[in-house]
Parts: sequence; structure tokens; C-alpha cells
Amino acid sequence: YLFTSLHIVMPSRTTVLLTGPNSHLGLPILEKLLEKYFVIGVSRNASKIDLNKDLLNFYLPLDIDLSEFNEEELLKKTEEILFEKKSFLGGIVNNGYFGYPTHPEDITKGALSKASEGIFAVHVRLILSLEGLLKNGASIINITSMYAKVAPNENDYTDSVQMNALLYGSMKAALMQATKWLSSKLGEKKIRVNSISYGPFPSEFVQYNHPTFVSRLSERTHLKRIGKPSECSGIVSFLLSEDASFITGADFP
Repeated sequence: YLFTSLHIVMPSRTTVLLTGPNSHLGLPILEKLLEKYFVIGVSRNASKIDLNKDLLNFYLPLDIDLSEFNEEELLKKTEEILFEKKSFLGGIVNNGYFGYPTHPEDITKGALSKASEGIFAVHVRLILSLEGLLKNGASIINITSMYAKVAPNENDYTDSVQMNALLYGSMKAALMQATKWLSSKLGEKKIRVNSISYGPFPSEFVQYNHPTFVSRLSERTHLKRIGKPSECSGIVSFLLSEDASFITGADFP
């Protein structure tokens, strides 16, 4: 609650910070969150998203490259937005990443350094840098992947070079474990931390250019199809809500 000399001002909306709002799954997550929250979008091109005019007033883009992440810069800009909107930071959704290896088997020191920073460490540092702004009862969601728990099947790919990279799944697994660690650390502050490991949601580019792979991948799912982008956002909305107020340290496949 923000107190004035005359009355109590209730924030019109809680704010959620979302990294990677431009991505294949980031955009439907963003559109879903804008129905209820102010959303601070963080990416290189966060301001270039084309949104419905009814949602524009609730979207607060920050053109910040995560590969050049600066804790003080993000903290300052987030504080300024919260003050301007008279709002609280009620959640963080870590969806963006960088540093994907150029080859599935690349385990060189350079590849490891980039992947560990861009797929794992940057998200943990972002959480810890914004921890002080999170309100009591806030919710943090780390987007991981099915490849944090299962191996890609090489037979699904028409070219083994296209196979999901070893370092990608390994670093997503690290992020999943960090989720559990952070849920314990932040639990005393009533802040919840969970992860979502999305299954087969290949991008439009992959669907168009690699239909054989998509067909084989579909056959391995119980529903015999890939996921639609619109199907990814409901679980995010749920985990941010009061309906999930006693859920923390969990991964949702």
C-alpha cells in the first residue's frame, strides 16, 4: 500500500518482469500476463513487439541485452517503473536465454562459459539482484526444458547436427536445481520459486523447415502432436496467481 497524506492508494496492477518476451513462447506468455499485470519486458528488442492497442499501456519494455546484463542498471530501471506506476513487483518469469552451442557436442571451455552464463547463471543473478523489490507472496518462474530431464533421440533428426545440444539440457537442469535451492532460500520471505519444463513446442521456423523432425517428435508424445504456443501460458498464469500460493520448489513438465 502506498500512503499519502490524505488516503491510501491501491496499486491498479501488480507488475511482473518477463525476460525473452519476443520469443516463440515468450510472446503468448506476454499477451496472457498483460490481461492482468503490468509487464516489464526485458530483451534486446523488447520495445519492437507489435501488441494490441488495448494492451500497450500495460507493457513496459526495457531494451536490455541479457548477454550484457548489468544488475545495477536493471534494478534502477525496474525501481523507476514501479514508482511511476505505483505498483509492486509481484513476479519474475525467466524465459530468455543466450549462448546456445553451435554444435550438439560442443563442450569446449568457450562453449561451456557462454552456455552456463546465458542458459543458467544470468537468471539466478537476475533473481538475486531484484530480490529486494519482490513483494511478500511474490512468485518466480524459471523456464527450463524437457531436455533437462530426458535426452534428445538422435533418430528423430534428419541430421545429427540439428540435435538438441548437450550443454543446453545440462544448463537447463542446473537451472531446475537452482529453482529448488532458491525456493528454500527465499521461502522465509514468502517468495515462491518454481520451474516449467516445456515439452515439444518447436518454433514456426523449425516446423516449416524440418517437417520430418516435427512428425517424428509428435509421434513420441501421448497426444501425438506438438504443443501450440497458446498452450504454454496457462501454467505461467497459474503459478503467478494466488491459486498457487502454497506451491514452491516444484517443476511442472
